[in-house]
Amino acid sequence: MAHIKYGQTRAEATPVEWLKVGSQVGRLVNDWAGRDNLVAYLGPNAGHGAPACYNPDLAEIEVNCQIAFGPSITPEQIGDITIRATQFDWPRASGAILHEAMHARYSRYSLEEAAKVLDSSEHKALCILEESRIEALAVTNFPQNRGFLRACAIDIVLADAREGVKSLSSTESAATLAALTLARIDADVLERSDVEVIADELELFLGEELLIGLRSVWNRFQMHDQHSNPEPLYELAREWAKLVKDAAEERGEEPGQPSKEGQEFIKILIDALEDAAEAASINAQEDLSEQQTSEEWAEQVQTKASESRERKDHEKEAQEVFTKGTGPQPGSRTSSRLREKRMPTGPERAAAVKVAQILEKAKYRERDEHDIVSELPPGKLKTRALVQGAALKAKGIVAKTEPWKRTVRKHTDDPTLTVGVMVDISGSMSSAMQPMAVTAWVMSEAAKRVQARCAMVYYGQDVFPTLKPGQSLSEINVYTAPDGTEKFNKAFKALDGSLNLLHGTGARLLVVVSDGCYTPEEIDKAKRWIRRCHETGVAVLWLPMGPRDYYAEDIIKGTDAVMLADVDDPAKAALEIGRAAGQALEKVTSRTAA
Repeated sequence: MAHIKYGQTRAEATPVEWLKVGSQVGRLVNDWAGRDNLVAYLGPNAGHGAPACYNPDLAEIEVNCQIAFGPSITPEQIGDITIRATQFDWPRASGAILHEAMHARYSRYSLEEAAKVLDSSEHKALCILEESRIEALAVTNFPQNRGFLRACAIDIVLADAREGVKSLSSTESAATLAALTLARIDADVLERSDVEVIADELELFLGEELLIGLRSVWNRFQMHDQHSNPEPLYELAREWAKLVKDAAEERGEEPGQPSKEGQEFIKILIDALEDAAEAASINAQEDLSEQQTSEEWAEQVQTKASESRERKDHEKEAQEVFTKGTGPQPGSRTSSRLREKRMPTGPERAAAVKVAQILEKAKYRERDEHDIVSELPPGKLKTRALVQGAALKAKGIVAKTEPWKRTVRKHTDDPTLTVGVMVDISGSMSSAMQPMAVTAWVMSEAAKRVQARCAMVYYGQDVFPTLKPGQSLSEINVYTAPDGTEKFNKAFKALDGSLNLLHGTGARLLVVVSDGCYTPEEIDKAKRWIRRCHETGVAVLWLPMGPRDYYAEDIIKGTDAVMLADVDDPAKAALEIGRAAGQALEKVTSRTAA
């Protein structure tokens, strides 16, 4: 096999510009191979003459970027190959990577050791038959990736065929071509139409009796599942070699001495297969295009269904929490009580005005998006549309395609702003209840001033609302914080159910006033919801009401959430609070607009 090599150490490393793609290929190939020790090398001289190759001694996958992706493709054009949509953009490369991953997963015996117990013709048979075996296993284990293998199979066949038929008799060469092409049809990797140009002539040359014998061998070879035990494969390789040798002798062929006519015949077949390779690849990509569309529709349906279930669940929680009056209700599990009710001071009112001014500016960063497609650049090249156009043209169909896409964003005239506030009333926050109450009022008053939708919940052993959507706080309400635990999950679901933060539009801001010191279960739930906010474009401002806290930092790690620590006087820190809220909104907008 041209793409399995042993004991060869490269003197060169992946070019710097390909390192990022190489890292992604490494993650992908380990995932497909079910391993964690494979490394990937990308370069113009990789692959050992094929689109890719596998070196078991080094646990390395080599990918020839010029063959797999294209001679003029740059790393910047590829994207993240671990993402499903990107794999559809580069089906040949995806297929080549999958092929080598299957070698790394299933070719668990040494071809070098096999060479010690098999003669040269038997060893060649073993190598050739192993190709369709690992691809048959790939189709069984990754049926959704079958199209990737098909897209690159002819490239692999040609690389193996050019090397595999050297110094072989005509019958040996024809049998090798059959193992590389017809066996892949039985493995459900290729369609017969992909190799139709040579299939009939190949079958006619081999003859019915020999072909039946060869097909029996490769089918049994493909069914072998004792991947670390090659002994049964050795026997099949010997059976293959004997079938071919006997047939060659009957035809008067000398082993290793191909006739001039035989050489010409095999060359014609390989040339014909090479000419048909592009058409086969286009046909494969047409099928992949339909598959991708189907997968995307299925994913959208699943996502919509999941979102619908999530929204109904959160709306049910919101109904339970918000249909009651504000503040702790009789029968509630919380021990929190209203301790003080007062009018805001002048500095506190001024703080609300400052925060409102910053929120007013921040919400106008939210922009509407419009996708524009065209036949000509500028924009991002949509490879699939380009391939579709080529496929239609090859079939004689003139159709307009729009392979270039760009996104135009406009500032909205009056973007909506939605603000949800969550306040922790567990015992660990008892000393901060006065500034927490002021912070809650400042945020609600600022939201009212910019005509934002705002709601607020307090959470401890239970959850209760202190501000329903459409209401406004005229006074500062200071509650006690005696509770022994925090129901973050219930609080967030109720707040989201009332405001539709996760699935809403416009600028959306979640303000969490808490140290983040929860039970392990609630920490996991908090991480999940903060991550969902990150994914759905909800800005998060976290106020621990004191120094930076490990628990809170751990919850928001890896997201766009902004933490503002050392706030003990919200009136004095109003500018910092407003800036932090604006920064949180800006981070989300910048990321989603990129």
